[in-house]
Amino acid sequence: MSLWRRIFLERRAVVLPLAVLIVGNLAVLGLVVFPLEQSVSSAAQRVDDSKHDLAMAQALLTSAKAQRASKEQAERELKTFYEQILPTNEQEATKLTDFAVEQIARQSGIIKKNGQNGWDASKDSRLIRMTSRVTLVGDYNGIRRFLFALESARPFVVVERVELAESNTEQANSGPQNAGNTLEVSLSLASYYLAQQ
Repeated sequence: MSLWRRIFLERRAVVLPLAVLIVGNLAVLGLVVFPLEQSVSSAAQRVDDSKHDLAMAQALLTSAKAQRASKEQAERELKTFYEQILPTNEQEATKLTDFAVEQIARQSGIIKKNGQNGWDASKDSRLIRMTSRVTLVGDYNGIRRFLFALESARPFVVVERVELAESNTEQANSGPQNAGNTLEVSLSLASYYLAQQ
């Protein structure tokens, strides 16, 4: 008889319960502990995924709130621009533009020779564009002062084009550095007003 068989037969009362316990422990380990460990691991992964999703959702919410606030501010500023800065009709646009050009020209020491106005409406906008073509005569520094003052004036006037010509032909080669030169400037201006609905 072999040694292991002899030990088994003599100590059967101890070996059988130990063998049953070992098999039971292995069964519990394989059928309960490992699946629970996998379940806990997947639950922890779901918690991490949920935290990541929550952080992304909070970032999106913050971004959406900022965009909404920005949009509301832009709408308020646009409403203010339409109501307080833009002229309300064709007559007011013409009056404000002509008055601003004449007043600023006088303050800048230049002479307004002539001007003409026109209008065009855009299909995609409620704004109507009033165009003006103005010819001014003065020295270089006066023209510069005029352009700066007109661009920063309260009536909304856009200088779209400036055409400069020297009106004194014998000084044609002296350039704008000589403040005594008389220049003739043709300006294309634009102003806008809201069409009445």
